[in-house]
Amino acid sequence: MDILQAVFSNTIVAFIILIGVVVFVHELGHFLAGKIFGLEIEEFSIGFGPKAFSIRKNNTDYRINWLPLGGYVRFYGSDLETNVPIEKKEKSILHAKLYKRAIVAFAGPLANFILSLCIMVGMAFYGIPENPAVVSVLPNSIAEQSGLKTGDKVIKINEKNIKNWKDFSNIVSNSPEKSLNFTIVRDDQEKSLVLTPQKQEIETPLGNKQTSGRIGVTATFTSSHLFIDKKNFLSEVGLKTGDKIVSINNIKIDFLFQFINAMETITKTHSQNELAKKIYARTTSITPVNIEYLTTNNVTKKIQINFDTPNFYNWAQKIVQQKLEKSLSWQDTLLSADQTIGNYDTLQHNDKREPAFHAWQKCGLLSGDTIVAIEGVGKITSPFQIYNWLDDAPKAFSANNKNAILHSKINVISEQGFLKPLSCEIPLRIGFDHLNREHVFLDFPLQFKSYMAVMPVHLSKANSIRDALQIGFNAVQQQILLTYNAIKMLFTGSIPLSNLGGPIAIASVAGDAAKGGLVVFLLTMAFISTNIGLMNLLPLPALDGGMLLLHGVEAAYGKPLPKSVQIAIQRIGVIFIIFLFIIVFYNDLLRLIRFY
Repeated sequence: MDILQAVFSNTIVAFIILIGVVVFVHELGHFLAGKIFGLEIEEFSIGFGPKAFSIRKNNTDYRINWLPLGGYVRFYGSDLETNVPIEKKEKSILHAKLYKRAIVAFAGPLANFILSLCIMVGMAFYGIPENPAVVSVLPNSIAEQSGLKTGDKVIKINEKNIKNWKDFSNIVSNSPEKSLNFTIVRDDQEKSLVLTPQKQEIETPLGNKQTSGRIGVTATFTSSHLFIDKKNFLSEVGLKTGDKIVSINNIKIDFLFQFINAMETITKTHSQNELAKKIYARTTSITPVNIEYLTTNNVTKKIQINFDTPNFYNWAQKIVQQKLEKSLSWQDTLLSADQTIGNYDTLQHNDKREPAFHAWQKCGLLSGDTIVAIEGVGKITSPFQIYNWLDDAPKAFSANNKNAILHSKINVISEQGFLKPLSCEIPLRIGFDHLNREHVFLDFPLQFKSYMAVMPVHLSKANSIRDALQIGFNAVQQQILLTYNAIKMLFTGSIPLSNLGGPIAIASVAGDAAKGGLVVFLLTMAFISTNIGLMNLLPLPALDGGMLLLHGVEAAYGKPLPKSVQIAIQRIGVIFIIFLFIIVFYNDLLRLIRFY
């Protein structure tokens, strides 16, 4: 099974399977429609270029060619410059009735839509992965101010049931400055909260601006890999930065907020300072804590923490004698290694990145330092804030200012437990974003000890054939809408032509999808199939949409266009296809050059 998974997740194999199935189904649509109408088919081909394999049956040459960039069905009589004998005209595509030719042209894209629908209906029965509507609350956000807490599960908004994160996100995004009544589940109890999403202009993945509602939550959670400094009570029992809490008193722990909640419940305290005061005063006995954790070397260990021991009394004495003015909460003192510096990202270390490397060294960041505050952002208790800062900080600079420097003050806590204020001069780098637009990036390639994670997905299954069909139709409809918007933005110039991807780009997508497992791969195949189906309906020469346009002109005028005009259109179509191939290959090569 492991060997099969390794072969299947190979980028080239995944690309051949994905594009092979999608192209085969598209050409099969044309093929079957032609067969139904009694048309003769000379060649059914997957791929272009030299022949790799062929078999001839019933006057049709079935071929697989070496270049897996598409396919074609060649009907008898499709060559405008060849005379067709009278006795064979009924089998010729150009002599077929208009409605038959139109159906044959449309059958390819239709087959792609049917493939997407079948995949999505099948997935609806198997179960479509969905993220639960469990929130991770960002500091100083509307959500935090309104009483929402990390780990709360949203089950209703304005009495509308929320099944998943997508339902939740859609309602919040579409309700800027509108009061929303939330029903959440916390500690197995339902609670009601009122939140008003803040109005904010955002950029969609396609690059267009739109107004959206935001409350300051994310579906990504801080992991239970902990930052352990000398002041942390866990350092007294040998835990080190990067160790991952697996369970506490047999309660399974996946995320930091779960560990914090468990500590509050078990120790009956709200902060590490409060715990220290209890231990130091020796007024009450604190229940021993059993912790299972995974070391950075992937070794599972179990320990029991007894807070009545002398070493914990000595630890508590040091904390109490600090006489802190403010009792910091567990959330402020139990930090994740997700915001602890691992090292400079050596994977990207080359001559072009020397300024960033020197800035890193000059700044004074060391492996093991944990970022706790950033100028302009404030207190950091979630790595998501760091990622937002890395994205937002360069927006104040223009792409013309190629030697710009961002001056920023960053506070970190060292592994020894000392606060270190750092003054950093971070260079900005001109690069390209996901839409291949020139973009200013903050050249601060951080590696962290660990990384945030998402809640385990659950499979949403259809209860009936009707439900499955509805889910399938809705999914394909959304895919068509997304593809249509992308095509429209390409033609209006909102998205540059450099976003068009060729075989290398598709291979990369296919490989990444295959590594995500069969479900992700099939969902990707459905989207690519819809994409190809819709692209082929564009009214351009050499595409099915171009043929349909010609058939529409013929229907309007009551007769075919002159043969010379049709030949000219065919030649334009060939030139268009060659031009398109040049663009996508150029874009693919440019992406590879930029990557390396």
